Amino acid sequence: MTAPLSPTAIKPPTDREREFAFAALSSPSTARRQARVARTAAAATGLSGSAADPSTAAGTVGSLGTPLAATKKKTTAKKTTKKKTKKKKLPVCTKKDLKKSKKKRRKCRVVKKKPVAVGKLPSPTGPAAAAPITTPGTGAWTPAPQAEKTDGLRTYRGGFGKGEATRLLFRAGFGPLPGQADEFAGLGVEAAVERLINPPAGAQLVGPAPDGDFLVGGNFAPEDHWGHGHLEWLDRMARSTDQLGERMTLVLHDWLAISASGAESKGVHSYIQLLRSGWRGSFRTLMQDLTVHPAMLEWLNGLGSRKGDANENYARELQELFCLGADRGAYTEQDVREFARALTGWTADWSDALGLHNFRFVKNRWDSGIKTFYAGKAYEKKGAFGTTDAVNAVIDHPMHPSYVALRLWGAFIPTAPTAQTLAELEALYRSSGEQLQPLVRAILLHPDLYNGPSMTKSPATYVAGLLRSRSMGIDTEAWTWICGQAGQMLWYPPNVSGWNERAWLNTTTYDARWSAATTIVNDWRVEEAAYVGSTETPDQAVDAALAFWGNPFVSTAHRAALLQHATQSMQTSYWNNARAQRAMRQNTLRMLVVAAPDHQVS
Repeated sequence: MTAPLSPTAIKPPTDREREFAFAALSSPSTARRQARVARTAAAATGLSGSAADPSTAAGTVGSLGTPLAATKKKTTAKKTTKKKTKKKKLPVCTKKDLKKSKKKRRKCRVVKKKPVAVGKLPSPTGPAAAAPITTPGTGAWTPAPQAEKTDGLRTYRGGFGKGEATRLLFRAGFGPLPGQADEFAGLGVEAAVERLINPPAGAQLVGPAPDGDFLVGGNFAPEDHWGHGHLEWLDRMARSTDQLGERMTLVLHDWLAISASGAESKGVHSYIQLLRSGWRGSFRTLMQDLTVHPAMLEWLNGLGSRKGDANENYARELQELFCLGADRGAYTEQDVREFARALTGWTADWSDALGLHNFRFVKNRWDSGIKTFYAGKAYEKKGAFGTTDAVNAVIDHPMHPSYVALRLWGAFIPTAPTAQTLAELEALYRSSGEQLQPLVRAILLHPDLYNGPSMTKSPATYVAGLLRSRSMGIDTEAWTWICGQAGQMLWYPPNVSGWNERAWLNTTTYDARWSAATTIVNDWRVEEAAYVGSTETPDQAVDAALAFWGNPFVSTAHRAALLQHATQSMQTSYWNNARAQRAMRQNTLRMLVVAAPDHQVS
């Protein structure tokens, strides 16, 4: 076992490397691609070479520490003195000069551009390109020191009005019910966050119950009917009093992804319930339970893994996607093989009536030999390890806390945390016994959530937000295909990396969001008869459209655009039907409230 390096021997990553780490860890579905691009760029510019090594900057070093060029034998030569003559400096060649041949060109000097030093990058004109993390041999990773002064885990002390409350309710839940944003603004940020973490009413479903002929005995049947898992969960998102609980379940579903496309529905249903309760406890316990959960054993091939034929699928994803992160130097291919051996021994029975059942551990299928985890590192472990030992080894890894902190931070805030903030989150995670809830509280209270840029709403968040603004339940199974078209069908992440949030908005997915708004607006379409004798002004029309959606927070620019449309859409000529125009205007304004760019983000 090697001794750990001293702190001075560890080279901390640069700001650009820290930004790369955040982008990769908070979006693991693109981490491998980003790493390849960054490594290619680094190789092209010499960043990965040794040219930057100060020991080679002045040539090869001799035995006495002096460059060999300085140790060569001196030769004697007769000194001659020459009369110095002042040489006239030629003018610099212009572009016009350079276009001419050397014979026709006037006498001038060509100034060459200074080459970029090997191992260095030119000053960027735009955002700095991402560079991979340089990981020390021990696997430890020290965040880059920051020039700015920070307070670590700070609490937001700015204004907390309707806009800030709306952002909190959309990021820590699925948006406000009518009047809820004003209510939370009156509480203040700390009380508002506390109410989300510990809702007074617990987890209850309030509002209209599901209704429609697609139900089975008046209920969802997620284990038997396609799409009902999505509908059941969307209903909880829209009606649950535990908004943060449902949001964290979605965060974990994306992070620790299992899809019903590769696991039985009954197993996925149970897995979602595990996430819903597990986020309030220890992440270590959650990972122990998830590792041997029937859905995970089926999804990542744990059932076919046995002594002499260990499947490496879960052993890889446990480290790469779930606990440590890719391209950080946290583990090796040998570690994957050793962990795969430890995870052998699980099996199940199959029947047409029950499907997969009787999941169990069979000792003679388990590889009982000695395994070595993280060989040669300060945290190397060696023994006849099994499943529990493998999970504990990953959670005990020194790079695990930073991965968890960055994954959680990225679920709520789109910009990277400072080095000090990250270090504080890591320390909080370890000191709390790997609890997620303290980290979530600290992130929801942090100024970066309220002062930073907007985040694109996921399709499920957008649709659930529409339902909540109308205090609606599920009354059509159309929400299954609409959300699928928008890019996010619950229970069906595209792969083990989860969803790619960078694909939430494009010409195809935006059309599905328009369909979602249309589905609601069409059910309450305003008819011409409603405007008999009406003298509604443009301002009143905008107010009515906003009231339809529960008076959501809109920016000044958004309201101005709505008012402009309300004003210009009416014709004043006497032969036009003002009633029909006002009805059409109101229906259009209702669509524009939630189809505008402002409403796609929080």
